[in-house]
Amino acid sequence: MKKIKIKINYKGKIHNIETVRGKLLRDVLEAEGISYLFPCGGNGRCGKCKVRFVTGAPRLTSADSTYISEKKLSDGYRLLCRCVLDGDCEVNVPGGVDEESIVAQNVDAGVFSASDGKNKYGIAVDIGTTTIAAALLGIAGNGETTVIKTGSTINHQRQYGDDVISRIAYASDEAGLKKLNEIVTADVKELVNELRKDIDQNVDLLVVAGNTTMLHIFRNISVESLGRYPYKTTNLKIEQCDFYGIKTVLMPGFTAFVGADILSGVYYTELIKKGEKRLLLDLGTNGEMAYYDGSKLKICSTAAGPVFEGGTIECGVASVPGAISHIKISDDLKTSYETIGDKAPIGLCGTGVMEAVAELVRVGVISSDGLLSDEFFEDGFSFTKDGKVRLTQGDIRNIQLAKAAVNSGIRQLLDGEVPDKVFISGGFGTNIDYEAITPLKMFPGSIRGNCEGVGNTSLKGALKFLSAALYEEKNEAEETALLTEIKDSASELILANKDDFDDTFVEAMNF
Repeated sequence: MKKIKIKINYKGKIHNIETVRGKLLRDVLEAEGISYLFPCGGNGRCGKCKVRFVTGAPRLTSADSTYISEKKLSDGYRLLCRCVLDGDCEVNVPGGVDEESIVAQNVDAGVFSASDGKNKYGIAVDIGTTTIAAALLGIAGNGETTVIKTGSTINHQRQYGDDVISRIAYASDEAGLKKLNEIVTADVKELVNELRKDIDQNVDLLVVAGNTTMLHIFRNISVESLGRYPYKTTNLKIEQCDFYGIKTVLMPGFTAFVGADILSGVYYTELIKKGEKRLLLDLGTNGEMAYYDGSKLKICSTAAGPVFEGGTIECGVASVPGAISHIKISDDLKTSYETIGDKAPIGLCGTGVMEAVAELVRVGVISSDGLLSDEFFEDGFSFTKDGKVRLTQGDIRNIQLAKAAVNSGIRQLLDGEVPDKVFISGGFGTNIDYEAITPLKMFPGSIRGNCEGVGNTSLKGALKFLSAALYEEKNEAEETALLTEIKDSASELILANKDDFDDTFVEAMNF
């Protein structure tokens, strides 16, 4: 096999590499220890991994032609994930968004600042597709319970795809599963060590929640059956195991696509309350929902995709410093916006994406059927003076699909009923301006104005169980029984099996 020489410019550092012709550039980068995010799992379906070849640009692929303009193609731009190296070359690889590995925050040391050895400690963890969040809980000898410290880290599996479908595809063989398991267990271990480093006792209990795919990978259980009909799971029951010497409880889940994160949210919000109709929506990387009609619990999942976290959007980014989070557009199309951390704009996070589209609909730049006006149809609408942060027609189509999935899912689940309370979990639900996104028509009219952001209910549910279990052993048995009762009481609504779902979905596409 003929040897070739590759010169890679990455974050100001030059990497001179010798490899063989026919290698994928992404494999060369990985071998060199350069991590890169592939939102679509490296399948050439998002166009977000553009690199520029200074010399020796490889042959075009169909994905290159789909996502890169002719001018940029002639300037040497290619999609990193699809590049097959066929000769000596020099390539500039952009650094992307710098995401801090771990962000930790002391909440309240309180009575735990001086331990007498009688304190108990536990950590709750939510393994999300995008972010892993955790909290250190302490129970003092006098019974006082306090969240001492919280922390979060990006889920470093993201380099293999933004959504669970991409992760399932990557982990469909033993080597891929092992790789993703190593990544997520390392992330959780690092986060746990960060939270407990200032306490002088062992952690007594770890409680872990998350979607079904993430928990299967965390336990190194095959996810192959989750990716094909009939989407069978290995275990959804509450489970006890050991994680680096710490007694660990895995929260139970409902189904393959309505997991422990949603069940934990149902448990935390006390959704099952006799005589009240309550709806829980989780608008994170996927769109899951649960509805209690006063006597029965119904659940469903929708194919919303990662739009609510900036995924599948050309200039979409996670909720990191510099992400545009809120936006206003005047009638003469002047734009004003807020960025996370007041940093220079680098892209649009989930709330920024939704508010931007809502504003463009309001001022008439986007029509009711989702088309950009002629002036912006080809190149998109820019929000920054340099034109680097924009929304394209393709982005708007992805947003229409996501919001239609949510709207039609809610309507099918409610079946004409009006809930007394609507809880929206996740970062998107907490930070979005509900009035600002009214033009999207994402929520049916019956629940608009009745939505309450409740934060990370997956983590809060894990904390609720942790608090009870740490306080007294018999409480753990009682709460385990309650979680099992919630799990067994739910009936799943399969949207694809509903005769009128397609009509409802198409109708919900419009603004």
